[in-house]
Amino acid sequence: MTEFKGRHVLITGASRGVGFQACRQFLQAGAEVIGVARDPERLAKAAKELQALGRFTPVAADLELDHAALFIASAVAKQWQSLDLLVNNAGAQVWKGGWDQEGPDALGKLLQVNVVAPHQLIMALLPLLKKGQEPRVINVSSGAGSFKALQAGSGGPGYALSKYSLNGLTLLWAAELKGVVAVNSLDPGWLKTDMGGPQAPGEPEDGARRMLALAGQPFAVSGKFHHEQAQDF
Repeated sequence: MTEFKGRHVLITGASRGVGFQACRQFLQAGAEVIGVARDPERLAKAAKELQALGRFTPVAADLELDHAALFIASAVAKQWQSLDLLVNNAGAQVWKGGWDQEGPDALGKLLQVNVVAPHQLIMALLPLLKKGQEPRVINVSSGAGSFKALQAGSGGPGYALSKYSLNGLTLLWAAELKGVVAVNSLDPGWLKTDMGGPQAPGEPEDGARRMLALAGQPFAVSGKFHHEQAQDF
């Protein structure tokens, strides 16, 4: 996808952080964007700014709910007959010292938002993706979810495991959809977002730039983990 003008792009977690900046950059590059976020008021505020840049449609949906993927897919189908890019950007994070500090319920929520919801969205949107032009899926992951990071141990084991699982999901979908839909994972970097915190060295715009760079990779690039460039997991 070397040209974004007129392309149909769906981004979750669109009301803030990397998702918001990605919406800005895709709109500025000429794409039409549907942005999904959980908080209707925050999304409406973001939409007001984004609609000044191009064709942006807000869809409020909570990815913790099982029916969210079908609701989002229905909203997309009402507007477009095809989808060129799905960006599974929305995520949840718990960062504590270990399993005992996270508590027994944290992992289920993290897996639902970070793994199950992206999987359900891919499934629900696959008919539209197959009608897209060199369609792609970008799953926003993290360096914390690499095998090497897990071997070293993590201060946020639930989050790390969920992103490791998301990377596995990327590999499995990439294999199943080879030559049909390109599926890749993206580490946007440690950024100054609600999740990354104010001490992070990067800005949300940096993560959005990496997102557009991955969307611009040749269609044959699939099943890869991307930061500044595509690489194997």
